[in-house]
Amino acid sequence: MNFFLHIALLFAPLVVLHAADPPKTPPKKPNIVVFLADDMNRDYPGFNGGPCETPNLDQLAKEGTCLTQFYVHSVCSPTRAAFLTGRYPFRNGMEERSHGNDTAGMLSDERTLAQALKQAGYDTALIGKWHLGNWYQRQLPLQRGFDHHYGLYGALISYNGKTRGQWYDWHRDGETIREDGYTTDLFAGEFERLMAARNTDRPFFYYVAFNAMHSPYDAPSALVEKYRKRAGTASGAGKKASAQELATLDSMDTAIGRMIAAMKAKGVLEKTLIIFFNDNGGSNENPPFRSGKGSTYEGGVRVPCFIRWPGHVPTDKTVDGMVHVTDLYPTLLNLAGGSLEQPLPLDGMDMWDVFTGRKPSPRTEVVHNLPGGGTGEMGEMSICQGSWKLVGKALYDLSNDPGETTDLAAKNPDIYKKLNARIQQLVAERRPPEKHMNIPDKPLLVFGEHENAHPPAWLQPYLDSLPGAAKAKTQQK
Repeated sequence: MNFFLHIALLFAPLVVLHAADPPKTPPKKPNIVVFLADDMNRDYPGFNGGPCETPNLDQLAKEGTCLTQFYVHSVCSPTRAAFLTGRYPFRNGMEERSHGNDTAGMLSDERTLAQALKQAGYDTALIGKWHLGNWYQRQLPLQRGFDHHYGLYGALISYNGKTRGQWYDWHRDGETIREDGYTTDLFAGEFERLMAARNTDRPFFYYVAFNAMHSPYDAPSALVEKYRKRAGTASGAGKKASAQELATLDSMDTAIGRMIAAMKAKGVLEKTLIIFFNDNGGSNENPPFRSGKGSTYEGGVRVPCFIRWPGHVPTDKTVDGMVHVTDLYPTLLNLAGGSLEQPLPLDGMDMWDVFTGRKPSPRTEVVHNLPGGGTGEMGEMSICQGSWKLVGKALYDLSNDPGETTDLAAKNPDIYKKLNARIQQLVAERRPPEKHMNIPDKPLLVFGEHENAHPPAWLQPYLDSLPGAAKAKTQQK
């Protein structure tokens, strides 16, 4: 299914597509697998008409329903926090990313989807990138509802060395581990091991958060050469996509194929709800929309998303209607038979009837970013109500101008004033985040306070052996 064949429908009146004889009530306790890509350009994968070979993603999209107005935030940590809490970043303390040498993380009183599903009887695992706090124990995945974690706490690690500059970042269940190999392949291997070892009928929630396609770009040489030979390979915008970028996406697609095969071999694939989406707009332009990562224009916050569960979600269909990443929390928890009763109120809405094509989306507003949050790395303040979108001091009508080219603020002062007033109302509801300060321990070898205090004997020699180790030490001092 080619996304661009549907582009004419993006801003047309809502079209609701129905599966043949869908079940009248949502089934309870499906297994749940969420695949999250990192910095993927929307016009790179095959299912969106892109130049990269992604047969496994293409097949999953064809077997499911694609959402054409799925919104996240413009950088990674805010999106991840919104997904796991059902609450906007200005409420959960993650308007600013968790950086490398940084003690800040998501507010510790937030209830996560993993905690809620665990209470509902699910086995929970995070395979991959956390990026919601990489130092204090209270911030780490095992303390936030995951029975198992394998991968990195932060971001920007090298795909083979597992380091962010001079710091190591590779873990299994709270312990620093040494494993050679390419991160994307290792994630697939961990998923296969978990699936093969399952000996219970308990449902599972596996959150697979890739570091692909995030920089520093690296991929198996054979894949890089494959795309390098395709001179003139271009994305939907006509710009050339780098061989390294496409190779990282190709590798991710292969890893997802391995995980699908593992579920099929275990006999659980058709009992599993699968969701795929990207954490923010790709680093380049993301046609047909304006801009990309770090921007609150559509290209930075509107990303590919599909849901696959044959027999429950329509196959090879497209649903148009506003959906925000916070909506996944109540939707999945209701499907799982869990409880939405909690002290902190949700921003997300149950979208099951939207995903199945029975009803139009009830969402009329998405808050992309508020002024005065963190370092401003989420982009300009922005809010969307219906087709009207405020970005900084500019006002756009997305129904007629999805590329956000014409500022209509002067012609529509009442709408401009209304959206600004709503922004200021929400600013008053902001919760103070944790302070972003440098990690106090020296030397810092590995993320995780406990792990850095008790580093394995092999770690320092390993770090010393890496290219540029002497330079990195000098910079750290």
